[in-house]
Amino acid sequence: MRAPLITRRRAGVTALLTAAGVLLATAGPAAAEPAKPATSMTPQLHEAIQARIAEFQAQVAAPGISVAVVMPGADGAGPEVTTFVTGTPTVGSGLSVDPTTQFEIGSETKVFTSDLLASLVAEGRVSLDDPVQQYAPAGTTVPVWTDPDTGEVTQITLRDLATHQAALPDSALNYWTPCDGVPGECNPQPHYTRELLWEGLAQTQLLWKPGTNWLYSNFGFGILGTILADLVEPPTGSERPAYEAVIRKTFVDALGMTSTTLGTGPRIATPYASDGSSTIYWDDTNALAGEGGLVSDVVDMATWTKAHLGYLPADAPQGVQTMKDTLQPQSTITTYCQTPDDCSPVTDFQMGLAWQLYPAGTNGIDAAWAFKNGGTAGFSADTTLAPDRGIGVTTMWNIQRASGSDPELGIQLLKLILQHEDKPVPDDKPHGEHHEPAALADTGSSGAETVLPVLLGLSLLALGAVLVVRRPRRPVSPRR
Repeated sequence: MRAPLITRRRAGVTALLTAAGVLLATAGPAAAEPAKPATSMTPQLHEAIQARIAEFQAQVAAPGISVAVVMPGADGAGPEVTTFVTGTPTVGSGLSVDPTTQFEIGSETKVFTSDLLASLVAEGRVSLDDPVQQYAPAGTTVPVWTDPDTGEVTQITLRDLATHQAALPDSALNYWTPCDGVPGECNPQPHYTRELLWEGLAQTQLLWKPGTNWLYSNFGFGILGTILADLVEPPTGSERPAYEAVIRKTFVDALGMTSTTLGTGPRIATPYASDGSSTIYWDDTNALAGEGGLVSDVVDMATWTKAHLGYLPADAPQGVQTMKDTLQPQSTITTYCQTPDDCSPVTDFQMGLAWQLYPAGTNGIDAAWAFKNGGTAGFSADTTLAPDRGIGVTTMWNIQRASGSDPELGIQLLKLILQHEDKPVPDDKPHGEHHEPAALADTGSSGAETVLPVLLGLSLLALGAVLVVRRPRRPVSPRR
């Protein structure tokens, strides 16, 4: 039988607020000041990072945390990678997290989808301004926006999908079709097929003119991932889109990222809901895979981070070389929407391909920076880059972010690194005492907003039932 499930939630990202409550403009790495020498991983910095991770673990009650820091190194050449691990992959197991422990990375998968897009653009196989209709199956009509005053028609483009400007909702009207149309009745994601995806798009009425307002859309990135996978590996029947095989062929295998896969993996940690109860693996392995289906470990994610920062051998294949192109500004957002009915003006909020781009000084970070996070019902992750400094932080932990709170460890650590000075810390001032954490609202995660009682959840799992939750996405905006 199907187990009752939890409601979906929606999420997204907006420009950050200053301490005075003013919406800041964002600018891509290209707008930053000239690069300055970065701090190397000294013993003092190492200790400070460990202390901050310990504080964060206590704050979110994460069973286990895995972190990698990428830096230029003492000679400025780099890259220098340092990993930090703490805790356990499974509560009560006596085991310890290590750098090969796998975690679901949720919406960070969207950047992998954009990495694929950037490679295909460089090959000339697609253009960012290609209309989605160009890739739709025969007989499928992709919705368009018709201006009510002029009659001008605007189509959705690949760029719109990759920047959350396609005027699409977070999920399709037929998302729950695999569950007999009953929300919460089962896990629709592994059963949401290519046919349902295109049917759902054809049923959608655009919210506004594509390329204008910004609204986070899992559905949009699911469409983009399937379009690109089918372009590289055309389907011969009703098989699932070859998303994993295509990203492997394009850049994952070339980077030696052997722990990055769809679904689960042999060394994956146990997922925990925000209240600490056991929850489910995401299993986003069908036509929506490009929005949030990957798992990885911190070794692989450090390699992925290095590629985006441009730490590449001269003979790296094109699919690897173009990954850093995803950080280039693609769109300036003037209206950000938390929901279709809750929109606000913003100034100079820019998007790369899936990456959010912010200027130096935002959230106390002394460099232009890029950010993407992710999460599922039982995992959280984020990656934060200062491209002009050659610094990146990628983190993951096995507990869902609590509703209404979106602590981002990567942001905290990047801020610490850029502000760090190697000097003794007085005994009466513990590490981290004067570092305010970046308090952010929910973003980039796909976990449960509400959780079934532990007894019910465990009983259903024991019976082999599948529990799935999707969380509505809210924008990143630090609270004052």
